[in-house]
Amino acid sequence: MKRFSYILAGFTVLLALLTTAMPWCSPVIAGYLAPLGLLVIPLAVFSTLATIIAVLCQSKGISLLFGIACLISLFLCGKSWAISFETDKPNTHSLRLVSWNAEGFQLNKDTLQASAAFIRNLHPDVICLQERPHDNLLHRDSISTAFGYPYRVFNSREDEVLNLAVYSRFPLSNMKEYYFPNSYNKVLQIDLQYEGRTIRLFNMHLQTTGMTSAFQGNNLLHTYQLNARERNRQAQLLAEAVASSPYPVILCGDLNDTPISYAYRKLTGQLEDCFLETGNGWGGTYQPANNLFRIDYTFCSPELKTLAYHLYSNCWSDHRIQYTIVTSL
Repeated sequence: MKRFSYILAGFTVLLALLTTAMPWCSPVIAGYLAPLGLLVIPLAVFSTLATIIAVLCQSKGISLLFGIACLISLFLCGKSWAISFETDKPNTHSLRLVSWNAEGFQLNKDTLQASAAFIRNLHPDVICLQERPHDNLLHRDSISTAFGYPYRVFNSREDEVLNLAVYSRFPLSNMKEYYFPNSYNKVLQIDLQYEGRTIRLFNMHLQTTGMTSAFQGNNLLHTYQLNARERNRQAQLLAEAVASSPYPVILCGDLNDTPISYAYRKLTGQLEDCFLETGNGWGGTYQPANNLFRIDYTFCSPELKTLAYHLYSNCWSDHRIQYTIVTSL
């Protein structure tokens, strides 16, 4: 029994170390190891309980191994948890931004009207939507009327699903689109003229996981790994676009990956995570999993200061609504 406990403890440490290393691997290897990012929370719970039991049983070696795994996994969970004591208050020069995967507004005009009314009450200056429905299902004019913003851009290739939209109180220009091979996922780049300066805005929706009920295949794990590899390549391309921007950047949307991932590491190499800057509590955004997983993000350049970050649960989509306030330094 003791030998088995040592083997189990050693395997738990190895799993924690592999999870830590995974975001730093190549895009392909990180894609194969991507499911480890989903195991961080269960690993933290298991290793914590195992450490407590080993300590109570006075098994020093086993408790040490489980303790190491516990510390590593709790550290990794830290990217989904934030405590902020930010005291700076938003002012008239602050930029308020909403980012939301609307899940097509459930193809329902009542859902569109209710969610738009809620978002308008937040008084955002910019709204970035992911999963805008095809015009044949819920026309963009109806969506634009519901939000009522003077400036708006849409992706030019109207796909069956996963379309994007940006609404703004301020002028928008220089739109550029990023489409990915054999995928409906995409990125919309636009320049925002704000307070006499230009901010480059990226509205992203990277490769879906293939783990939803809509997927009809038999091998979910293999599908998740394939899509993770595609997402990693997309994140590489997006990171290059961010790096080439001559302006401060705000990047928001549905990353479809956890903070323990290659894609997250690649994008935060040059941008700050607004949730970690001023968020509070658990940052999970995927509602069907009881907000266990954090897959939606708002990032910004160091030249911009995050003043506030909030998440709003809702009954209109499978994603929580992100609300971020930033200002120039």
